Amino acid sequence: MGHDLADDDFAIIIHLLYIVKEASARRVGLEFGAPPAKSGKQDLRRRNTLLLLHLIQSDGPSSQAGLARRSGLSPATVCGILQPLIEARILVEERKSTSGLGRRASILAFNSRAIVTAGVCIDLEECEVALVDLSGRVLDKTSAQYPRYTEPNEVVELALRCLSTLEARNSLDRGAIAGVGVAIPGLINSKTGLVQVASNLGWLNVQLRALFEQRLGVPVRVEHLGRAKAQAEAIWGKGKNQRNFLCLEIGSGIGAGIVVHGRILRGAGGVGGEVGHMPIDSAGPACACGLRGCWEAFCAGPAIRKRMAQKFKDGIASPSVLNPMSTLRDLNAAYARSDPVAIEVIEESARYLARGLVGVIWTFDPAFILLTGPVVNDCPSLIDAAKQIIGGLTGNARSFDIPLILGSEHAATGVVAASAAVSLRYLEELASLNPNAGSPGLSKNPAGFSQQP
Repeated sequence: MGHDLADDDFAIIIHLLYIVKEASARRVGLEFGAPPAKSGKQDLRRRNTLLLLHLIQSDGPSSQAGLARRSGLSPATVCGILQPLIEARILVEERKSTSGLGRRASILAFNSRAIVTAGVCIDLEECEVALVDLSGRVLDKTSAQYPRYTEPNEVVELALRCLSTLEARNSLDRGAIAGVGVAIPGLINSKTGLVQVASNLGWLNVQLRALFEQRLGVPVRVEHLGRAKAQAEAIWGKGKNQRNFLCLEIGSGIGAGIVVHGRILRGAGGVGGEVGHMPIDSAGPACACGLRGCWEAFCAGPAIRKRMAQKFKDGIASPSVLNPMSTLRDLNAAYARSDPVAIEVIEESARYLARGLVGVIWTFDPAFILLTGPVVNDCPSLIDAAKQIIGGLTGNARSFDIPLILGSEHAATGVVAASAAVSLRYLEELASLNPNAGSPGLSKNPAGFSQQP
C-alpha cells in the first residue's frame, strides 16, 4: 500500500527546484553530492529521478542535455535514469531539436497516448472534466450542467459520463488513465476523500472518493479547489520555484491554498485554508456554514449579488443600468461606466474583501497572493478597488504592500488544478521504482499506486 498524500514529495521537488533556480541565477553548476548517512543510493536515485521528471512536468519537453544543465546532474546520470522510462514508453521522442550543430537531440515528452490523468472540477451547477497529460496540457475537455443542490451520486454519474465521452472521442482506454483528480469547494479532507461540508452545494459528509472509485477502478484524489490550484500554480504557474505564497479562490465561497516553506498547509484535520470562514463582523449576515459574519458572507459571489439586489429592494433613488438579476459581469461593466449603484456595490464589497486580505496577510505573511475564481475573472474592478484600499494602509509593524496577482490562465483552471495531485503522485511512484527489479520494470500503473490510503 502506498501513502495517499504526495505532500512530502511535493515539498522535496519544490525544494530541489528552488535550489536549481538559485544555482542558475548564480550561473554555477549543482552538485548534490553523497546522500545523507541514513539514506542510500536508492534514495538519492529516487530524489534525482523525481527532480528530472518534475522538470519535464513543469517546464515541458526537453532534451537529456537540457535536463542535465538545468538539474546539475551529469549527462551519464540523466541517461541512466531516463533510459528505463524511454524503454517502457513512459517518455517518448516528441521531436528533434532545431538548434545547435551536429546531431540533433531528441526532445523527450511524456507519452500522452499511454498515460494521462483526468481532472474533474465540481461547482454549484456545473462539472467540467478534462483529459490532462503529465505536463499539465489539456488534451480534451467537456462539461455537464445540473440544478443547484443536485445529489452527489447524480453529479458523480454526470462526471463519469463526461469522462466516457472523452475516452471515446480520443480512442483512449481506461487503463491509460493514471488517476482522477477531483477539485471541489468546501471542507475537504483530502486524506480520506471525505467532503465534510460543501455548504453551497448542500452536501454533508459525502465520501466522494469512494463514489468515484467504485465506478472507475482507478486511483482518485479529492482535493479542496483552493489547495488544488495552489499546487498547480507551484508546478505550472506563477508559484513555480516559490516557497511561500497563497492562492485565493473567490467564487461561490472563499477558500485558499497556502504554501508554506514549499508545503501545502492542511492543518490537523486536513481542512486548512478555509479562510472564507474567518469571522470579520460578528453582527454580519448568516453564512452557509451556520455561523455569522464570515468573510465569504460579505464578498463571495452570492454575497455580492445579494448586496446588489438589496439596493433595488431598498428602493434606490439613482437610475441604474443594473437590475436585481444582473450578473457580476454586468456589475463590472456598469462600474466602468460610473453607474452609481455599481459604484456603491463595488466599494462596499471591496472594503470587506480588503479587511479579510489584511487578516490573511498578517496570519500567513505570504510573498504574494494569487487571486483566482469566478469573482476575480468576472469582476476585476472589485479586485482593483481592494488593491487601492490595501495599498493605502500604513501601520507601525509592517507594510501591507503584498503583491496581489491574478492567477495563471492555465494553472488556475479547475480541471488542470484537479489533475495536479494525481499527476504528482504518479511521478512519485515512477521515481520510487527500482529499474533493475524485473523486466520491463515499469508499467502504465506502477506497483504501489494504491487506491486506498
